[in-house]
Amino acid sequence: MKHNQRSVWEPTQIQVEKNLGKEQAQPAYRSTLVSNVQNALWLKPVITGLVIGVLTGGLVLATVTASYLANSASISTTVTTSTTTTATTTTTSTTTTTSTSTTSTTTSTTSTSTTSTSTSTTSTSTTSTTSTTSTTTTATTSTTTTTTTTLLCSASATSTHAPGGQGGESVLYTFDNTPNDYYGNYNAVAFNNPQYVSPGYNGRGYAIQLLSTSSQYLTIANYMNFYQTSLTVEAWIYPLAVYTGTPYSDMIIYAQTNSSTSNQYMWMMLRNGKNYGAFFANDVTGPTMFQPNQWQHMAFTYDYVAATQVVYVNGVADATHTNSSPCLITAGIQTIGAYSSFTSGFFDGYIDQLEILFRQAKTAAEVLDDATLVGYYSMDCLSYSSWDSGPNQINGITFGLSSGDGGRVGQSYLFNTSSSYFQITGLVLIGQSYNPFSFAMWLRPIISVTNGGTILHISQYPDGTGWCVQFIGLNSLGQILVNGYSGTGVVQVTGPVLIVDQWIHIVETFSQVNGICLYINGVLYGQSSAFTYSPSGVPMIATLGQPLNGSYCAHGGIQPGFYQGHIDEFRIYSRELSQADVTTLANP
Repeated sequence: MKHNQRSVWEPTQIQVEKNLGKEQAQPAYRSTLVSNVQNALWLKPVITGLVIGVLTGGLVLATVTASYLANSASISTTVTTSTTTTATTTTTSTTTTTSTSTTSTTTSTTSTSTTSTSTSTTSTSTTSTTSTTSTTTTATTSTTTTTTTTLLCSASATSTHAPGGQGGESVLYTFDNTPNDYYGNYNAVAFNNPQYVSPGYNGRGYAIQLLSTSSQYLTIANYMNFYQTSLTVEAWIYPLAVYTGTPYSDMIIYAQTNSSTSNQYMWMMLRNGKNYGAFFANDVTGPTMFQPNQWQHMAFTYDYVAATQVVYVNGVADATHTNSSPCLITAGIQTIGAYSSFTSGFFDGYIDQLEILFRQAKTAAEVLDDATLVGYYSMDCLSYSSWDSGPNQINGITFGLSSGDGGRVGQSYLFNTSSSYFQITGLVLIGQSYNPFSFAMWLRPIISVTNGGTILHISQYPDGTGWCVQFIGLNSLGQILVNGYSGTGVVQVTGPVLIVDQWIHIVETFSQVNGICLYINGVLYGQSSAFTYSPSGVPMIATLGQPLNGSYCAHGGIQPGFYQGHIDEFRIYSRELSQADVTTLANP
């Protein structure tokens, strides 16, 4: 296996921007990546009418169906109606027979004089016979009506970073070569020439670098209203240093500062290297130390109804403060990366995806997804096949795919040619040894599984080469295999034989404590011993369906080649999923 090892990821090319918005050069170490498919497509309504007329006995039946078909997925329902008409014809035939019988009687009497008497009797009999014949004729007319239901692709995308922040007002600084708010309402201004580095946390665009030695920071003019309301502040940070001091050393992420009285601040920062949320004299902090030279997620929430402050580290609640009074700030100076005095509290490192949400406290589940759901691909709409429905908007590309005949959840993608694949680039944390990971998906093979096939391939370059391992696939016996890499070779767990045309749910998890775990349909099937994951140290690329040019890569018995079948509900996590998590995913 070719292996271009880096121990720690760090952007290798930083470019100074005096005029924000100017195009940046890509990092020197990166190859040209496949562009993300992320342009929003407007629906182009195409009205299609189907008119079916049936005339039976003077009755006209007409059905008109209209659909918006552009950039959408459709489900067609066909209803067949049968009309039966029965006609009966009756023929009656009557036959009459008349019979006449005549009887003659003669009497003779002899006397002196002779007399003769003759009597004649006539009898008439009439017989009638009636014959009835019935003829029945049956005619059946069938009418077939097809109804098309249009599903908009956007319906399947559920991102916690959606405009409006799920009930509150959202402010989002992506720092993609600009200090402006993604929604355009709370734009920031940078001071002392901060720089931008690429890629940022989500593998695309940029992150902003703030250096304490250069007193770099940003200010925001438009007031954000935190007065007596719920709120959320969260960000990805990459500290270049973590400071401690006596009594404390602060590194500001976001601050709104009014006066030094109770509840007149709204800060999220590192204090002595720990996540610290503050209203002033009404604060919360946890025990977990942030590490230098690593991407980490931090969040601070306040629930006005529950009167509770919570700080999170990498999606997990680190400390909770109950019976907390609300923030009472009504005005103040807003800063990113420094105190409002602009002379202290400087952050030293990179910040990406800073989100501020007021009038809404995110739940623990939402914060966990923001911190650890790297990508979620529902595979419901082929038109928007690359959409990431998770929080990071890490879109991908498709090639040679078609819509399946129905997914395990909604729709699925069908991988049925030697050139079919789905690819996601810029997976920063998958390339780092300090992070656990999990992959989850539904599979339904369509041909004999003894042909083998690569299902999930992880590589350094888009063509499947560089540092590369086939993480999930089939061996020549049709068994599912899941792999990891220890630096000296593949670590593997073997699963069951897949059954053609039958859905199966697969989850692979990894942590340095538990090694690799394989779950089948929500049940733990096998587990490796503990080991240390040894990745490339750079952002990685995931390819579904085949290894591209990486058939030579470490595979541990996976039969290299293309997978033929359906894939649905693909998820990537930067955490080790629990049994409860897996059970939920396997029972949608």
